[in-house]
Amino acid sequence: MREAMTFGYRIVGPCDRERMLVDYDRAFAAYSACDDQANIDSEGFLSPFKYDDTIQTRATNAAGRLDVRGFNGPCWSRFVWFDIDREGDIDAATKDARRLAAMLTERYRLDESELLVFFSGSKGYHIGLPTSLFDPSPAVWFHAAVRKLAEGLAGSVGVVVDPVVYNKVQPLRAPNSKHGKTGRHKRFVTFDELMNVKPAAIVASSAEPLEFEPPDAPEIDERAVADWRDACEAMNRQAEAAKTFDNNRTELNRLTFDVIAGDAKSPRRAELYSAAANLAEFGCSLRLALALLTPGGLDCGLPPKDVRRAIENGINKGGAS
Repeated sequence: MREAMTFGYRIVGPCDRERMLVDYDRAFAAYSACDDQANIDSEGFLSPFKYDDTIQTRATNAAGRLDVRGFNGPCWSRFVWFDIDREGDIDAATKDARRLAAMLTERYRLDESELLVFFSGSKGYHIGLPTSLFDPSPAVWFHAAVRKLAEGLAGSVGVVVDPVVYNKVQPLRAPNSKHGKTGRHKRFVTFDELMNVKPAAIVASSAEPLEFEPPDAPEIDERAVADWRDACEAMNRQAEAAKTFDNNRTELNRLTFDVIAGDAKSPRRAELYSAAANLAEFGCSLRLALALLTPGGLDCGLPPKDVRRAIENGINKGGAS
């Protein structure tokens, strides 16, 4: 099944530009090699996951432009990505990245070269853990299980990662591309550099891109297999709990269940608002509503701020405090 996961999308310029259907591996390789076709002196993004040919149904014209809102097909990735962002505190971000990288290499007995590390070009790091360690299959829910795994691993060493990168269609900055605000590149960092080079020097080095070879896929690790199984089981428990959420007064609307479970065809602002208002009728808190509804809203392509605003407005309208 993994062989069928060949497609991805690419964005040239800011992430609100049009998505173009591409061969994911070829696009990633072009960015890795600083190929002229990658346009690394401009902003660039790739899809967070790879998809099979079902994504082609989202191509809106012969040029391959995509509308991925509400896409709910299977996905897969060669890496589990960890996005560490500390709002301009590069020293704190580096400490967290070091702690996480050290744990991952020790836990899964990785060669240091098998972990893929980047300085993001702005405020943090992207760390890629090879999925060959647990050999997962593509699935509609793959992204949700990846989030469970990543947040569990990072949390075990006190590191907070950005959950947005686990949404099925959320753009992820491409290697070596230039950050639109800082003018710096998303630059490859060796494990040794991460651990020993001063953060300011890592930032300074990102003024220029750096060609790199993606690491070879490490062999299966039994501990990684167990961690993946645990993440899948935790995801399933959460999904079941979401579907049966009830305060014993009445039943939730069908739409609310669909948005929570990720089954809504295209949950836009109005649907998120309605689902949040329905939850508020049960006394649901804003915090719980955000946890239940945000993944579905982000998966359909809505900006995070629009998702949060729709949910907040719905909760306020529904009467929850």
